[in-house]
Amino acid sequence: MEYDSWFDTDENKALLAICARKLISNIGIGGIVWGLINIGIGIVAIQATLINVGILILGVMMLGTGIQALRKPSLRILLAETIVTILLFVWNLGITILNFLVLGVPSGGALIFPIIIAIVFFRSYRKLRHVEEQISSVEPEKIKATKQLCKALVKKKLKDEPTIIQTTNRRCRAQLMDDRSFFIQRDLMRAFVGSRGDIRNAIVNPEAKRLKLQFMHPLGKLKYQLDKKSSEKLRDWLSSETESIRTESGPTME
Repeated sequence: MEYDSWFDTDENKALLAICARKLISNIGIGGIVWGLINIGIGIVAIQATLINVGILILGVMMLGTGIQALRKPSLRILLAETIVTILLFVWNLGITILNFLVLGVPSGGALIFPIIIAIVFFRSYRKLRHVEEQISSVEPEKIKATKQLCKALVKKKLKDEPTIIQTTNRRCRAQLMDDRSFFIQRDLMRAFVGSRGDIRNAIVNPEAKRLKLQFMHPLGKLKYQLDKKSSEKLRDWLSSETESIRTESGPTME
């Protein structure tokens, strides 16, 4: 996946690791739910025939990988979850074919949900596969410290902070520092640091009253729409000639 080269800085690699692990954790929650559903189906279905013990076993595996994804999110765990979702789809496909051959009753509708789940997990793994090195190479202490900075920025009151801007949907905030800015989404799914030039280049239409920013992030394209007040703050920051080191009150990744 093509993305802006400035996302390869050490700070952005740490932030990328946080975003990727957050995504894996969220997928883990989905895996737990999907596992519990299949365990429930297996418990009921096994009373009809012992062959349905297969879906019970796969449900337990799905539950286990989901819990592990919450405890220690990694690309390997996501791959394991993806494999189990595919096996669950294959199992449901096999049972559907068997029922049709024995009973002559088509039940293709039962395959819709399993195949959707399998596709979602596979696409998530494929999206993160190219950033495996970044996910595994960042120290846990650095990730923990960065998370605290992210949460602190989200908690600040916008009206009391002249150097903080926010998107119109309130999903993303940015701290404007001396020579760069720190962007963070409230859900911690995206976070990055960009220089003054990087942010200027991301503006779609500099003449618009409400600025729109577009970034080619390693996990996909990002589009942020600012309101009028935040647009004015950003313009003032971009027009400033201050190029000193970051302020003591600004976030730091050290």
